[in-house]
Amino acid sequence: MVVAAAILVSPPAGANEDLTSAAKRIFKPIPSIVPAVKDNLITHEKVTLGKSLFFDPRLSASGVISCNTCHDLGTGGVDAGPTSIGHRWQLGSRRAPTVYNAVFNVAQFWDGRAADLKAQAAGPVQASVEMNATPDRVLRTLNSMTDYVAMVGKAFPKDAAPITFENFAKGH
Repeated sequence: MVVAAAILVSPPAGANEDLTSAAKRIFKPIPSIVPAVKDNLITHEKVTLGKSLFFDPRLSASGVISCNTCHDLGTGGVDAGPTSIGHRWQLGSRRAPTVYNAVFNVAQFWDGRAADLKAQAAGPVQASVEMNATPDRVLRTLNSMTDYVAMVGKAFPKDAAPITFENFAKGH
């Protein structure tokens, strides 16, 4: 018979304070201000639109994949597998990065190929291995739903024809 015993050892006095001080010197809090996005003022209307677009699978070619499929907010803004699964069960080449606080990234995607969130949002919806939609499909889908017509109009009130692929990417 083998008996295992564990001895609980407390850290030396002051060790936790030392670790906390060291962590505070290295890590800085996320700013509480609304981040500035180049040429794309963040508004309540755009946030509302973006949330709807993020969870809407109707924007994909199959009608079953949304942004949340690979950037699952319930699992930290990423998927649970080693690589993301997209259109027609195709495996992507890598796992989707988290979307949490992505606005603070200096570049988007693991390899930094997108300079900002607008460029990032336009990519996966069109990628054949991801959502496999075309800009025309996205625009037809948005224009076919009165709720989206109203939401995009509120998000981009200065545009005479607000439903554009650029505004989709900005509002997303």
